[in-house]
Amino acid sequence: MCIIRLAPADYHRFHFPADGIPNETKKISGFYYSVSPMALQKNMRIFLQNKREYCTLKTKEFGDVLMCDVGATLTGSIIQTYASNQPVKKGDEKGHFAFGGSTVVLLFEKGKVKFDDDLIENTQNGFETSIKMGEKIGTSTSTD
Repeated sequence: MCIIRLAPADYHRFHFPADGIPNETKKISGFYYSVSPMALQKNMRIFLQNKREYCTLKTKEFGDVLMCDVGATLTGSIIQTYASNQPVKKGDEKGHFAFGGSTVVLLFEKGKVKFDDDLIENTQNGFETSIKMGEKIGTSTSTD
């Protein structure tokens, strides 16, 4: 699992992490609670209570990747800009948050991804790692 938290000042478009075919977005009703580090330390259930939208990206490299877009405080809406069931390339835009900070959660099949060492080390030490669009966060462990 990879949690990508966006602060209000961050870039608010989100992109596909690999080539594949995404299915239709499914919506889960919820509220707009903060996803700040302090709020998350007090209540990880925020990810179960906020408005969420998700799709599954079918990839050759990583298997199925669940992409869950999480609305948060000051997020006016989650806007999907991709065409479902059509091939996408790594880096293609999936959508954007209309305003404020929010989060994207990526769920990978067990054993299909090896996250970069700096992400693992920082997470184990309780630190967030700043990443920018296009930066590598891991590699496929697939032997296909």
